[in-house]
Formats: sequence, structure tokens, C-alpha cells
Amino acid sequence: MKGISWLFVIGSPLLALPATAAAQGITYDCDTAANHFSELDLPTDGAPFTVSGNVQLNSLVASKEYAAVARVQIAPTVAPGQSPAAFAGFALTALPVDPKKSPSGATAIQALSWNVNGKDDEVLPLSIMAKPGTVQPFALSYDGSKVSVTLGAETKSFPLAAAKPVVRIVCSTGEFLFTGLAIKSNR
Repeated sequence: MKGISWLFVIGSPLLALPATAAAQGITYDCDTAANHFSELDLPTDGAPFTVSGNVQLNSLVASKEYAAVARVQIAPTVAPGQSPAAFAGFALTALPVDPKKSPSGATAIQALSWNVNGKDDEVLPLSIMAKPGTVQPFALSYDGSKVSVTLGAETKSFPLAAAKPVVRIVCSTGEFLFTGLAIKSNR
């Protein structure tokens, strides 16, 4: 049913689902083993469009090599297994901590960051204060020349040229739950 929902959300004329399914978006449970990742590339009808939804950390997997991370990005279409040279979006990263050494007693800390073109992620101020598992709403809008990323009250824009843009959802070394996920044309 997830694939069918996406066909409707991106506006496929081949299938019609009840309006309530489109209004609520879909749920995607991105669950990966330690040192592994999962990537879902979702096609769009082209610019302008907005992808929105919520993401939350459900669990971490122990790894000495990689942090648990979920990324939502807009990027040009690339061949399967290839990474795009350009992208813009955000990352939700989580690291395990000793609950005895954490002021809140939490078993992890998490941080939101802008994620663009392979540069070092820029962590949002105060984002590490969010309790792990907090539901994080997001919206990424693409107008054909730039991506505007909104996380809570913070918005930042990044230049991006993508003839055939896709929405990339990547997660690694943990379980992240995406809810209310929807792609809406702004035409």
C-alpha cells in the first residue's frame, strides 16, 4: 500500500485513492542495521513542489563506525546506487550516550542540521536540546532554482539545479519513523 500511496501523492493519473489518504500522507518506517543504510528515491512531477512530514528517532543500533542518521533531501535523478553531486535538505543525527552522564538521563542525544552538497552539516542552534524521539516536522520546497528547508521556526535556502528532481530519504544505523509524508505540486 505504501507504493500505491506514493503514486497518488505525486499525482499519478493512474490511480485514485480517497482524499483522506492524500491529506494524511503516508508512514514510512526506515529501519536499518548497524553500519548499513537504506535509501528511498521518490519521483516528483518537477518544480515547483513541497515535500512535508514528520520524522522521529525510534531507536539506535550500536555502531563504532557510524552515527544513526536520517536525511531528507531534494536532488537530481541519478542512476541506482549512485550518489548525487548536488542536493539540499536536512539531517537528524543521533548518538548514544551513557544515561548516567546525561543531565536528562536520556540514552542518546540528537541534532538537526542543514545538509547540502556534501559540505559539513551545519547544526541548528539548540537542536541538541530536543529529547531523542521528539517528533520533528519538516518542509522542503523546491522552485527549480533553490530548496527552502523549514525545521520548526528555522528556514534556510540553498541553490540547486535539478532537471528531474527527486526526494531522497536516507537512514542509517537506526530506526526512524516518517509520518504524514506527502509531496505536493505547487503549480
